[in-house]
Amino acid sequence: GKELDPSQTADLLNLDSGAVLNFDLKTKQVTITMPDGTKKVIEMKPDEKLEDALPGIEWARYSVKKNGKELDPSQTADLLNLDSGDVLSFDLKTRKITITMPDGTKKVIEMKPDEKLEDALPGIEWAR
Repeated sequence: GKELDPSQTADLLNLDSGAVLNFDLKTKQVTITMPDGTKKVIEMKPDEKLEDALPGIEWARYSVKKNGKELDPSQTADLLNLDSGDVLSFDLKTRKITITMPDGTKKVIEMKPDEKLEDALPGIEWAR
């Protein structure tokens, strides 16, 4: 259970012939900023997948980014180049919607799942 200083000698560490050392992967502390602005610190092992470190997340609804670059949550912390102190941001994924206007032109908009259509298309007079 005790962490050893790797810069020390076998004598200073009291390692005798037949000593058994157990190695654990060092965890990385990563801060997650959720869509509502709350922050959560998680610990990840280098070989742990991001989706496993954050159970209960509906990955089809969210994108996760590090420094603006989208990450694949099925990848491990090492493959994503995550380090202690990194900050990841979660956002609701946008959906591309094609709108056919009255004149026949098509307009592509992006909407978040929780966004109202009237907010995504400002300037449109909606029949109520």
